[in-house]
Amino acid sequence: MNFPGTFHHVGVACRSIEDETASIAPLGYIAEGSATEDPIQKVRVQFFSGVSPRIELIEPTSQESPVFGLLKRGTKFYHLAYVVDDFDGAVGAAESNGFRAVGPAAPAVAFGMRRIIFMMAKSGMLIELIEAASRGGP
Repeated sequence: MNFPGTFHHVGVACRSIEDETASIAPLGYIAEGSATEDPIQKVRVQFFSGVSPRIELIEPTSQESPVFGLLKRGTKFYHLAYVVDDFDGAVGAAESNGFRAVGPAAPAVAFGMRRIIFMMAKSGMLIELIEAASRGGP
């Protein structure tokens, strides 16, 4: 698949953004703004840059968060994220190359309520597609 997107970040699950920041700051990572809570995704997120790649720390806000289950299984690094201009086209391209949505597309607070979707390959690799711009309308 010649992927129609631009790399955005690596998603890292953590129990506490503050505690995890203490681990990545000595590596040269600096917070981009402040943490954002997303009640739709049931997470709190914080982006970090300064060295490559950009990291998104994701902290569950409830036991119903999918991230809570990842942490219980010991998973930390769990997805690669891409910004895509044609969201629906990128979802279709991923599906035609064996990726399957693990849930419906949904708006995300961290991205100005633009749609995101998580898709998994048969190998278990998880990607996040992030809509580049708002869909039509005023």
